[in-house]
Amino acid sequence: MKKKLISAVLAAALVCSLSATPALADVIIVDTAAETAESAETVSAIEWADLEAEIRENSLSGQIIAESISGIEAVNYDDMAENLRDQLNALATAEWYMLEYGLDATTVANTYDTLRETFDDLMDGKIQENYEDAAWQLRDSANQLVAAGQTLYITLLSLEQSAADVERGIATIDRSLTELNLRHSLGQVSAQTVTALEQTRATTVSSLQTLNTNIATYKAQLQTLIGAEPTGDLTLGALPTDDTTDWSAIDYDADLAAAKAVSWTLRSADVTLDDAAEVWDDAQDDYRVNSINEYLRVQAEHTWNAAQITWQSAYQSFETSFKALYDALADCEQVYQSKLETLEYQKTLLATAETQYSYGAASLNSVRDAEDSVASAESDVYSAWLDLFSARLAYQNAVQYGIV
Repeated sequence: MKKKLISAVLAAALVCSLSATPALADVIIVDTAAETAESAETVSAIEWADLEAEIRENSLSGQIIAESISGIEAVNYDDMAENLRDQLNALATAEWYMLEYGLDATTVANTYDTLRETFDDLMDGKIQENYEDAAWQLRDSANQLVAAGQTLYITLLSLEQSAADVERGIATIDRSLTELNLRHSLGQVSAQTVTALEQTRATTVSSLQTLNTNIATYKAQLQTLIGAEPTGDLTLGALPTDDTTDWSAIDYDADLAAAKAVSWTLRSADVTLDDAAEVWDDAQDDYRVNSINEYLRVQAEHTWNAAQITWQSAYQSFETSFKALYDALADCEQVYQSKLETLEYQKTLLATAETQYSYGAASLNSVRDAEDSVASAESDVYSAWLDLFSARLAYQNAVQYGIV
């Protein structure tokens, strides 16, 4: 079975690359324990443009995958064929002598048959195909690892923006507290009103502390992904802006076809279906109609039908997920443009408030409130840009790497 052979190749490649490695399924997860190394360097800053290379080259999981792929690519099929040929000749000679002397040569004959099957598969290109599939799966794991790091990076930028919003909110509360304390001294508001706002401030400060703790935790995870010491102290460079982003026009049909062609998920589904087809072919040969074992043939047929439906489901799920990524592009784009328009409107309101204040027709607090509204609108624009950038990145990863 191709699936079993691919798994065997993967296991051999991973064992050869490192004697103690995490399971392949764990490679695509942001796993702090798997990434921590005694020789990790301290990294206090990283730029978006460097993130992918840092993950692929410096993370322990990335290095494991790279070494495993190199091990597969180093296989010399000519040497393998020669080695198998020598073993087959030696076994054939041994079997002949054992039969000549009346010895039981069953074990030798079985070993010969197994090696002969492997040799035939090598000559037919099946072994090469299995090794190529194993490398494909490993590359997919590496791409998944990079995508996880990219998502974490963007999430951190969003959390940092949220922290800035909370800090701005605290500043607004402080401004209101100053006014309330003054009004309280004049007997215009009760002490309870002041206390309530002070409690709101305390709760907000507590939330900010929790948020900062989470940010430090996630930064430590990102540091392990780039092979650095997980200190939690890391400065992230800004994402490219909309003006500097090279975003080419999309072609849904062509992009979907490209995504399918590079998707390990779909390749794995194809391999699984091929294995099921082999089992069904064998069942038709082994269990004839109207024979005593016909029920086994019926069972095998149902299993084959289920395998075909599973394959169809895999393709359908892939196409549905890709369509969702495509649809998200337009929605995120319109939200981003809407936030830009809102920002421009808030800026006009601020200009009006400043003009009115200069003429004595508005208070300083009204100007500060207008400034807060502009800052809030700027934050909304930034959040919308993060969402749009993430949507574009997810679509790009789908087209280039088949990740949906």
